[in-house]
Amino acid sequence: MGAPRCEDSDRGENFSSSLSYGAISGTYAHLPSAVGRATVAGSTTKGSHEMSSATPSTPQRHDPIREKYFKPVELAELWSTILFYVAALLSFAVLAVNQTAHPVLFDVAQIAFVVAAVLLFALDLANRIYLTPSALDARRTDLLSNAYRVSLTHEQTTGYYNNDENDPLRRLGVAVMENSHFSRAIARAMAKTERAKVGIYGTLLIVLWLHRSTDLAIAATAAQVVFSEHILSQWLRLEWFRIRCDTTYKHLYGLFQRAPVRATLQVQALEWFAFYEAAKSNSGVTLSSAAFKRLNESLSLEWEQIKLSLKL
Repeated sequence: MGAPRCEDSDRGENFSSSLSYGAISGTYAHLPSAVGRATVAGSTTKGSHEMSSATPSTPQRHDPIREKYFKPVELAELWSTILFYVAALLSFAVLAVNQTAHPVLFDVAQIAFVVAAVLLFALDLANRIYLTPSALDARRTDLLSNAYRVSLTHEQTTGYYNNDENDPLRRLGVAVMENSHFSRAIARAMAKTERAKVGIYGTLLIVLWLHRSTDLAIAATAAQVVFSEHILSQWLRLEWFRIRCDTTYKHLYGLFQRAPVRATLQVQALEWFAFYEAAKSNSGVTLSSAAFKRLNESLSLEWEQIKLSLKL
């Protein structure tokens, strides 16, 4: 049996945020996933975010897709996050510098902010329309190749899917159920951190708004930061992805538990495959490889118990 993993992508999407004097765009970097199991991070994603650990009883895992497609996504997301916070700090610096007293410093801050915003926009756009879609497409092609045992690409994984089904659509349905099982658990763990972060930023923003001496420009800039794609939207999209993964898992579990006639099972397996893939693409969430590594062992044991309960 292959070892489970967190899918890199099921990774991630880009975020756009608007700060004072310009638009800032970034990508939610965290995880590998369209995850599902070991895909976070993105990225997708498993879920396209995709990490896995081999055990003595599992075959050696080989994942060329992660190395070729998801590593660039993770690197782009890292730099996107750095640029976002640099641009955010510069937007406050522009407000803090007195243009009359320090005209040169003011101009330097303005230019630096514009450069950071433009670089962030270009990186975000490249990740959104090229890097992430390419990674998700490659992972999806590999999943279908595995389900149908047809080589749709030479870049195929080994030990990535824990599935012994023979019927192609049953095999696909079980793989998606496994992916969503891992994805929802990792997203749930990530959401705890994101909720805390949003709570802290939100509290600080409310304090600024309520403090009478706060400059209106500073309060407005702080609001733009908090309500940007990198903070509030990032958390909401993660929560949405978690809910979609949970829905996918529960419906597929119920489907295999009911064991309907072959045609019904096949068409519903295909339906939930599409549902899950759409969730990965639309959320742009990359699941955290750190969270995957921490949860992998327990989630793998749970998956074995799930297969036994469903006689898969």
